[in-house]
Amino acid sequence: MAYVALYRAYRPKSFEEVAGQKVIIKTLQNALMHDKIQHAYLFSGPRGTGKTSIAKIFAKAVNCLSPVHGSPCNKCDVCKGIDRGDIPDVIEIDAASNNGVDEIRELRDKVKYMPSVGKFKVYIIDEVHMLTTGAFNALLKTLEEPPKHVIFILATTEVHKIPPTILSRCQRFDFKNIETRDMVEKLNEIVGKEQISITEDAAVAIAENAEGGLRDAISLLDQAISYADEEITEEDVHQVSGSVSRTALKEILLAIVNKEVSKAIVILKDLIAEGKEISRIVTDLILALRDILLEKTMKVDLPKYSDLLSVFPIEKIYYYLEVLNKLSQDIKWTHQKRAYVELALIKMMEHQTIKQIDFEATILDLKASIQDLKEQSKTQVRTVQTTHLEPLVTIKDVEKILNHGDKDKKQTLQKGWPYLKDYPKDHLKMAAYLLYQGTLEAVSDEMLIVYDDLNMCKQMYDPEVYEQVLEIINNKNDLIKGFYAILKSDWLVIKEIYTDLWHKGQKKPKLPPHDLKLYKDLKEEKRSSETLNLAKEYFGEKVKVKEQ
Repeated sequence: MAYVALYRAYRPKSFEEVAGQKVIIKTLQNALMHDKIQHAYLFSGPRGTGKTSIAKIFAKAVNCLSPVHGSPCNKCDVCKGIDRGDIPDVIEIDAASNNGVDEIRELRDKVKYMPSVGKFKVYIIDEVHMLTTGAFNALLKTLEEPPKHVIFILATTEVHKIPPTILSRCQRFDFKNIETRDMVEKLNEIVGKEQISITEDAAVAIAENAEGGLRDAISLLDQAISYADEEITEEDVHQVSGSVSRTALKEILLAIVNKEVSKAIVILKDLIAEGKEISRIVTDLILALRDILLEKTMKVDLPKYSDLLSVFPIEKIYYYLEVLNKLSQDIKWTHQKRAYVELALIKMMEHQTIKQIDFEATILDLKASIQDLKEQSKTQVRTVQTTHLEPLVTIKDVEKILNHGDKDKKQTLQKGWPYLKDYPKDHLKMAAYLLYQGTLEAVSDEMLIVYDDLNMCKQMYDPEVYEQVLEIINNKNDLIKGFYAILKSDWLVIKEIYTDLWHKGQKKPKLPPHDLKLYKDLKEEKRSSETLNLAKEYFGEKVKVKEQ
């Protein structure tokens, strides 16, 4: 016996064998069980979704001698005869080649004859949108008031081309693309019966390439069986379908996001050398980015790019899709398709828009990091490092200045701050300039100065500098008794906590422990200790330490 293509060999013979279209099948079965059969049906939808198959099953069901729950039994003589094509009561007409008025008039003349074997004569008119306007007009009256023994089933992929007068006389069913999981299930059923080995990834790749059409999926499976050696793999499917493998897509997308221009161009060159069509490469890139976008924004059943989600910001995905969508339109009208694709890839890596997106992403990351630090400082009590060194400033010193702040005194000092840059007294110039580098944040009897650099903070605590700063500040009036210098990073955290506590009702907030990282120099303490020991060695117990 001659080989029969798989899509013909596995054409469903009952409603239960149909993949997908559950709503349509249930509606037709209920109509059959309750004897509410319409005189005309219109099946519309994409190719390979089961329109003609369901029409033939329905034709068997209405003529079956012993139907089972609205489905044909496939055992009686009528069902077997219809499957063989022996019974003339089911007439299938191809409207693409019989689209004239004469053919429809001939059909109109024949519908009045009674069925020869079954209860109904069923006319299945495929690709009905191909009929001419005159043919539609000739069909109109018969379709409106057909004989009781006649059922029309019109099938089309382009329902918008059918006149409204025809549409209004039919019960319409819109067929949907078949879900990937339904197609994979059907493909696994077929390979099981054919005793063929196939990987799960290969079955999914076939279903995805079919784009909702089961007939296309089964045809591609047939082709892959002929190509593969022992087991059908995903790579085999990509080879026979001309699609780009997921591995190659990941490589080129990673090269794009990492701005590796030469690598992206080489991958493109290799894909073209393998015989991949440029338009297919662009389409597969668009679909891959769509999948990544969906996986980033919602939960999907079969994630494919989960390892790439962290490196693709949503803003970049939108920009890449914009470039590729424009490219897919441009390459339709040019013979230099490769050049257009190469230019688009470079644009996706080097355009000013990408640089702006990267800059904004960096800013957002920094803001997020700062916010995390603030949240940690609010929710966690900071552990002050245990050390034998004496701190130059403590959190209590800062708290005291903040709780006894004097705005007028602060304004007075801030007015004179610009003059510190070029201080007139030579012996105070260095101390004045060092003071000028800081930012005055709070004043009470003491003042709080903030610096970006830790070394500047330490210089302010040098005894000589300390005295000179007090001399500068108290030049005309005794404004302060002392001061403290801290790092700006510590100040931002302290300020945030203090403001938050104040808003919560604490008029004199108590700050949690915080390490300000400023301690007396160990070498200085050691020198003081050595000096004291030397003095005691010479003068004995007469030496007394006087605290200042």
